[in-house]
Amino acid sequence: MNYKYEIINYDKNLPAKIMYLDLSSETHKTELHWHREPEIIYVVSGKAECPQNGETRIVEEGDFIFFNSEDVHLVRPVTGTRVKLVCVQLSFEYMRMFCKPIDSVIFDVNNRPEAKPAIIEILQKIAAVDVENDDYASLLHISYVNKIYYLLMKYCICFRRASNSVIIPKRDFSYAKTAIAYINENFKREIPLDEISSVVNLSPSYFSKYFKNVTQVSFSEYLANLRLENAIQDMLSKNSTVSAAAIENGFANVKSFITQCKKVYNCTPAQYKKKLLNR
Repeated sequence: MNYKYEIINYDKNLPAKIMYLDLSSETHKTELHWHREPEIIYVVSGKAECPQNGETRIVEEGDFIFFNSEDVHLVRPVTGTRVKLVCVQLSFEYMRMFCKPIDSVIFDVNNRPEAKPAIIEILQKIAAVDVENDDYASLLHISYVNKIYYLLMKYCICFRRASNSVIIPKRDFSYAKTAIAYINENFKREIPLDEISSVVNLSPSYFSKYFKNVTQVSFSEYLANLRLENAIQDMLSKNSTVSAAAIENGFANVKSFITQCKKVYNCTPAQYKKKLLNR
């Protein structure tokens, strides 16, 4: 599971990263994550379930959700469905050329009627770009993304320290971010509860309650899911055996890897790998 600080790599020729995603609830399992760059998720078809800073929103076809820098979030299909998405990950470094104090900025999109319909119209155009057959699709992407930047910076900017415009998250995710960063660096070895709670300077009992309240899973379950996703990825990208993937990614033994995979995906690791390869 990817509740971690994610580094976003941009195409050097584009001022943003654009992804076209087709996700199924049967195979797309993820957990909360966060990154420095703002992100827009536009639903082309279907419905997306989008927890954001402790609140969950269902995003309908033709609408989008905006994640500000360091928002803790995830995007997944509604259970039992598929969803097609356009994901636009914006660049602070690009925006800095036009707005020097960009690190102190957040964007309030929902309360800006002059911007939101125009952004939706642009996202519809991005979704319609024929990226597979148009050699010059990147030119359209550049044009559309720059229009989004213009609308965001002209109409939607709020400054974090401005008392009359700051948007305050309903939950404090600072401890969780510290804990998750530590977990992602050390998941391949045993991490006792006492150790991770001391990292964030909380008592073990308080940390356990806090972590589950924020992430909606227990610390042990989160750690097992993180190991599961990385072990499956090793089987896909490195062709690792079930045994090697289990041991390399922190599972105590092969049985615990298989048990966790059955719990999450209702099949063994080998069966799940075959399902992904046959999509």
